[in-house]
Amino acid sequence: MHYLFLLIALVFGLSTAYAEDSVDSLASEDKLSEIVSVPLPGQASYNGVGVTFGMGFGMFVPAHDCDCMGSWQVQMEYFYQHWLSGYGAVRFYGGNLDSDVMVMYQRYSTGVRFHLPFNSLDVFMGTLVGFENTSFTEFRKQVSNKSSTKKNHWWKKSSLAQLDSSESDELCEQSFSLTGFSAGLTLGAGYNISRLFGVTLGSQLEYNFRKDFLLSLVPGVAFNLREVWPWATRTLRSSWISFEVGGQRYMNRHKDGWSNTFFLGVQFGA
Repeated sequence: MHYLFLLIALVFGLSTAYAEDSVDSLASEDKLSEIVSVPLPGQASYNGVGVTFGMGFGMFVPAHDCDCMGSWQVQMEYFYQHWLSGYGAVRFYGGNLDSDVMVMYQRYSTGVRFHLPFNSLDVFMGTLVGFENTSFTEFRKQVSNKSSTKKNHWWKKSSLAQLDSSESDELCEQSFSLTGFSAGLTLGAGYNISRLFGVTLGSQLEYNFRKDFLLSLVPGVAFNLREVWPWATRTLRSSWISFEVGGQRYMNRHKDGWSNTFFLGVQFGA
């Protein structure tokens, strides 16, 4: 895990260095004041050129009676043209699903986006492919009262309890995991409602090779940090702080209810 944090620090450092070099040329041409960015879902932004890097931390709330878990995600996007970009993203969930199971969920995805930009609005659609991996660690409380044999060894003798726990684990896992490979479509937009604030909306439909569908909707609000941070104004093409509330629902699993995610994140564009 610590290697991933080192990778994030390296990417951010390279992005900052790239920003210094690229914006120097813009400053010489007196074009910094003309830069307009639009926030996008997932700690991203539309700049039309260059690289963007976003990072968010938050919480995942499953649809069933499972414990909330901490979550974080990072995303990096590169603009090949003003209308075309490619990105890669990583998302992690970690914590206790219930009293018996600890989970570490990892999701890796990449895709392309086709943009339709306006002065204060960007609309995009795209495709993605993803891979998910979920690791479970089972643990049980040991009873300290050694005078009672039943209490010391109840979990070893009760196969029914193990079955119930297994079914509960599977139900909790299905609240957020598309196991293996998946592919899907994305559609979203961002809009600057003022010089300092913007709103975002993203939607995503994925199909897994296990014949599952996952629908995600993510609205959010964003604050334009670049407008009030002198260093960012001189150095970066964009910098946003965003808060997003997402909902996701499985189809073809005969499951009811929405799972929710809450993310507070920051984005930098070079």
